[in-house]
Amino acid sequence: MDETITTYRGPRPPTNTSEGWGRRTQQLIRDPSMQRVAHGLWCRADAPPDSLQRAVLLQRHLNHPGRLVRLTGPTALQVMGVPIGWNYPWADRALRHPAPSRAGDLDRQLRDVTHLSWLGERCQTRDPDLALSKSYGMESFAGPWGATLVHPVEALVVAAPFMSRWALTAALDALLVDPHVQPVEPSTTPQGQPFLTASRIHAALEALPPTSRAVVAVRKAMRATLFPTFSPMETLTRLMVVAAGLPSPVMNHRVHTPRGDSLLDLAWPATMTAVEFNGRVHSQNHQAYKDEMYRNEVLRDLGWNLRILVFDDLRDPRRAAAWLSWLGRQLGTTPRPVTPFRP
Repeated sequence: MDETITTYRGPRPPTNTSEGWGRRTQQLIRDPSMQRVAHGLWCRADAPPDSLQRAVLLQRHLNHPGRLVRLTGPTALQVMGVPIGWNYPWADRALRHPAPSRAGDLDRQLRDVTHLSWLGERCQTRDPDLALSKSYGMESFAGPWGATLVHPVEALVVAAPFMSRWALTAALDALLVDPHVQPVEPSTTPQGQPFLTASRIHAALEALPPTSRAVVAVRKAMRATLFPTFSPMETLTRLMVVAAGLPSPVMNHRVHTPRGDSLLDLAWPATMTAVEFNGRVHSQNHQAYKDEMYRNEVLRDLGWNLRILVFDDLRDPRRAAAWLSWLGRQLGTTPRPVTPFRP
């Protein structure tokens, strides 16, 4: 959620039409304090709004009594802070998953297109950077600056044609642990706890058209989730383990050590075996790297067998085969051969 919090830092800028500001377009263009949001819509701000800020301001402008307009699809998921920009063709091949039908268009959807849904009075546009769809009418979720978003499951269904199956699973894994994703209406969920549970996600899927390809894709992805998973790379690592025919791990297993509690990304406690994925923070933050090295040695002293992975250990089929073979030996199981795939 860090990027989202940074994006919406500060109060929402005042937004109105050219007519509402009582000024002509050329006057607004020449005023450095006025920023264009969309055709005929302007906000008062020191700098132009970024794509997600623009989406929120536009949603609030289009929403009015008689027509419920909400952010949906990739736009809503980004505003929620859900990680979705993870289409890797090599991962689809490694997992033997079909590629999504519109995988090549994901970057443009994330960068340039604002996805909005409408309910009630029909909403239309000729703007190529606005994608409008009729909502399924599920409950609204709260966004920054007073924005209104569709239910995250509905947003995932709209985004599904652009996303790999494993990326859908990673997004669902993230939703299951994120306490910031909350509905507009007050709920009984304790403060600081995720609202979305597996049962609530399944109930939302049951309310959607059962034969829709996008709904089927999200349902398949949901079956592969495992709580609690905190990053897309943890999801992908776990799915590669399961695809190799090895036992499913315990995710983020808590171990008590002399230096405090440690969470192991993927663990098999019965054999004291764990796989850890080291992401960008470990290579860019020297202090984090030193802390991680010490932590790993403490765990090894306690008898844990650790395998530390980085991105190329997933992407390179030879390196993937090596760590999966190591894991199979620790667990007393022979993994399936890794299907050759182009990294």
